[in-house]
Amino acid sequence: MTRPSTRSTAILLAVGALIGLIVRYRMLFYLGTDDMNAYHDWGQRALASGLPGSYHGIYFPLQYQAFQFCAWIEARSGLAFVPVFKLSNLVFDAGSFCLLALLLKRQGSSPAYALLYWLHPWFLSVFSLGYIDFQFTFFVLLSVFLLARDTANSYIVAGIPLAVAFLMKPQAQILLIATGLFGVFHYARTRDARPLGMVAFPILLFLAYEAYFTISLFSAAGSAAAGVLPLTYLNVSNVMPALTAQMTNIWYPVAYVLKPPNAPIYAISDQIQLVPYVSVKYLAAAAVLSLVAIHVWRVERVVGPSIGNKFASIFCLATIAVPFVMTSAHENHLFLGSVFLVLFVARPLPLSFKVASQILLFVQFLNIYGLYGEHPPWIARLVHDLYAVAQTPLLYSLISVACFVVILRSIWSDRGFRSSGFRGSKVHEAGTRTLNPEP
Repeated sequence: MTRPSTRSTAILLAVGALIGLIVRYRMLFYLGTDDMNAYHDWGQRALASGLPGSYHGIYFPLQYQAFQFCAWIEARSGLAFVPVFKLSNLVFDAGSFCLLALLLKRQGSSPAYALLYWLHPWFLSVFSLGYIDFQFTFFVLLSVFLLARDTANSYIVAGIPLAVAFLMKPQAQILLIATGLFGVFHYARTRDARPLGMVAFPILLFLAYEAYFTISLFSAAGSAAAGVLPLTYLNVSNVMPALTAQMTNIWYPVAYVLKPPNAPIYAISDQIQLVPYVSVKYLAAAAVLSLVAIHVWRVERVVGPSIGNKFASIFCLATIAVPFVMTSAHENHLFLGSVFLVLFVARPLPLSFKVASQILLFVQFLNIYGLYGEHPPWIARLVHDLYAVAQTPLLYSLISVACFVVILRSIWSDRGFRSSGFRGSKVHEAGTRTLNPEP
């Protein structure tokens, strides 16, 4: 970038950042969804009874402690809980904005694309409604940012924020699986174990919390105390066993056809069987894991992209595929995947990908605001009236699935994970082959 264009980008970023902060300040005092009351309750219980005594899963231990910290600030300051809890979101939201700008610059794109994240109605609506996806998202982005070099230290250090994300929300589980697969595939091909260092800290941190829970609960629960934490990870998909929990994914049209008139979309269980003895839930899980595993295998073998760019591609595909293909997905579960889309929109990918990404983000805004939006009232009223038409959510799902197919094809393609301007080292590993090598 030339000096004048760099100056213009800096000015644009500064003005956009200020506008985004002003809009978010007004949103600090909106209650948002009923989930906010649950966060408050969990934080107060953890503050009163301690983490092991109040923990019941759905989210994971570090997220409970974040709620506990907010409840402590609320009690000490005398402030209302809504702005306190939303301020914690704002800290991580701003951090993610800065990390996106840095990642965009590193991949050779204009940092101004970060304003797509900072000012888009979809991301603003998630903030307004009080979802806490901003918190674990920051740590996932930080993990990718720390993968600046293909060294043992980089992998180990990048594993620290990944561990934090893994101990916060279930959506990070697929990322740890993908990271482990990358390490295994890389070791099987090269006998180089360095990438496996990225899963070291997540395992150690999980084991530390496992020991803490077991010791704290042993007197009351005996040997069963050792299963409390692991079972919350294993059973998280059973919390709301529906084909779709209001996510406009591939299961929404199926649930729409199967549900009784006037029944909510989440009334259809994911335990229905398409083949004997195997429920839809497990077929969907197998499809996602296979898709992610194949993508990891392909990306690991490609010459050229930096290690950070490889993991951005892996994490992007995984966090988009899971909410679209897995059952029980909620309306906010695409959030992390949509953040990674910002990086890819800035890359030299086909126009169809860029258009599909923009349409998908806008439809997600219409869906989530049609469900829960309240502010500003005139926008909320307009979107609610549109959503009240019975076929509107079905139309949103059909549009979203079509966009998903276009986006998936671009990320899956060789060009999708070789498109970054940031290539990293010119020294490639011996024996690595390319997919459709460039001339």
